[in-house]
Amino acid sequence: MKKPDFINKPLPFGVYNTDHILEIDYSVEHGWKKPEISQFRNFEIHPFNSSLHYAIQLFEGMKAFKTDDHKISLYRPEMNMIRMNNSAKRLSLPVTILI
Repeated sequence: MKKPDFINKPLPFGVYNTDHILEIDYSVEHGWKKPEISQFRNFEIHPFNSSLHYAIQLFEGMKAFKTDDHKISLYRPEMNMIRMNNSAKRLSLPVTILI
C-alpha cells in the first residue's frame, strides 16, 4: 500500500487505512494485557466468542492526527475511554481502569 503524501496535503478522515493493527488481549485472571502493534493481518477469533453467538460487541475508534510540526496527537483519548467504559458496562463487558 502506497503511503499518502500527508506532509504537503491534508489527510482526509476515513480515506486511508493503516497497514498495522493494535490488539489488547483480556483475561479474567490477569485483566488487560500489554497493547501490541503489529503488521495488518487477519486475526483469529475463538469459536465460543460471544459476539459470534449473541452479537455482544464493542468498538470505539481512537482518533489520531498529525500536527503541523509532524507529531502524532490523539483526539480526546480520555473521552474515548469513558465512552468505551460506558458501552462496556451496558454490555456486561470488562471495563478499563482510567489512570
